[in-house]
Order: sequence, then structure tokens, then C-alpha cells
Amino acid sequence: MKLAYLGHHKSGSTWIETLIKQVCYLVNLKCQIASNPQLFNSELDSYLQNENIDFICYTNANIHFLKPILEKIKGFHVIRDPRDIVVSAYFSHRYSHSTHSWPELNDYRQELEHLPKEKGLLFVMDYLSYMKVNGVELNIFGEMQEWNYNLPNILEIKFEEMIANPYNKFLDIVQFLDLLDDSPYISVKSMSSYLVSETLNRGLKKINPYQKNKISFNSKIYAWQALNIVYEHDFSRYARGRKPGQEDVKSHNRKGVAGDWKNHFQEEHKQFFKDKYGSLLVQLGYEENNDW
Repeated sequence: MKLAYLGHHKSGSTWIETLIKQVCYLVNLKCQIASNPQLFNSELDSYLQNENIDFICYTNANIHFLKPILEKIKGFHVIRDPRDIVVSAYFSHRYSHSTHSWPELNDYRQELEHLPKEKGLLFVMDYLSYMKVNGVELNIFGEMQEWNYNLPNILEIKFEEMIANPYNKFLDIVQFLDLLDDSPYISVKSMSSYLVSETLNRGLKKINPYQKNKISFNSKIYAWQALNIVYEHDFSRYARGRKPGQEDVKSHNRKGVAGDWKNHFQEEHKQFFKDKYGSLLVQLGYEENNDW
């Protein structure tokens, strides 16, 4: 069975991808990142098989392309408050997001730079429904709206839960994917097998610096390894010492907190969102009704 991380634009995908890649490294799984269907020619099943991919990180997940393989994967799906996605996208699209694999961002960014923030937020809110990346049109909130949130083989997680309690949530993810070794009396065993494999891999790297495959004695990781992965990729490390809540508008890791939309949305933004996206927030569990 293939494993999957299924995410959405501006919902912590860079951070989560990094955590997953570390797990895959430790258990020698082939991990691949795909941000839009062009990368797998709209045939995800064939792509996974032909490329021998063990773990796919599909970061603009569209249920349409997943339907043929839903019974063949086990994964987790991360959503975020769409209002925070709007704010995060505004600052990222205007200042920090790379144009390397997103050529359309150049013209789009120029438009944003000529708008005051209030108008820019409205522009982004609309643009997210037809955002083009490498010629592929993505409907960010439409994809979240059409998602099936009751799949037994997909663990549903809110990004807000992950940043509030990253250690426990990451353990939940690894355990759900059956990648966590929770057998008793593992401390000495886990440390010794880890040290032996790392020593051998360093030796192989010296012999062949281009060696990609690694030696691993384990098909699962231990809790201390999962916790260490989260610790090594804490927000403050990405943000060069800034703590969550300390803002740098030109950083891709701008602020790292939930609910920041309240600092930027005015009444016109609230009304525009309600008119365009209806009861999306109620469907996703972020509001009880549309009177927010």
C-alpha cells in the first residue's frame, strides 16, 4: 500500500513535506512531491507504479485525481482555516514565494504590488479560485469543498492542531501510517540499530558521494526519532530565531500562528468571502454559522 500526505496551498506544506522526507529517509522509502496534476500527467496511479514511489506528498490535493487510487493508499489530509490561507497567500505571493516552478507568479505579483493591502486581499481571495501554476488551473477552496472527509484510510488533521501541538500530532500521523515502532524495550535496540546504520551510510558516502540509497535496518521509526524530527524542524529554526507570532512579512515562514486573519480582515473582506465561498467555513468546522 502506498502512503500519502495530502495538503493544500499555504497550509504548512513546506514544513510537513520536510518532516515526511525525514521519516522516509530513516526507513528507506522513496518519497516524491507533486504540487499539481501536470507532474503526474493526471494519472496518479500509473505515476506511483512506474516511478516506484512509496510515499507521495500531493500538496494541492484534488479528490478527482485521487479517486482511482483511494483504496490503494493510506495517508493523512491537512486543511487550514481558509481565511488564514488568504492572508498567508497575500504576503507569500507578494513577497516571498519562489517563481522557479510558478512562472505565472511574476505577472500576478506585479499586480499585487500595485494594490493597497485591503484591495490586495480581495484580489487574492478571488484569485485562489482560478490560480494558475505552470498552466494548470487550481481552485484551492473548491478542492477543499469537494473533499470527502469521511475516508477511513485518510487521517483528517487541521493545520491549527499541528502548530498547537506538533509533537503529539506528528506521533498520531506516524502511528496512523503504521510507521511507528511502539514495541516494548526499544531504547537500546533502537539506538544501536540507528547508530550502526548511520555509521555504515557515512562510510558508503565517503566511498561514493553520489550514493542515494541508504542502509536501514528498520521499516518503522521510534517515538524518540519522530519527536526529534519535529524538534529539528521547529518554526524558530525556519524563521531564523523568530518565535511563532513574531512577523516577518517578507519571509516564507511569515508568522506561524492561527487566526491571523482577524488582524487583516475588514467587513468588506468578510462579506466578499461569504458571497464567494458560502458556507465553506461551516463545512470545514471553523465556524458554526455564517454570522462570523
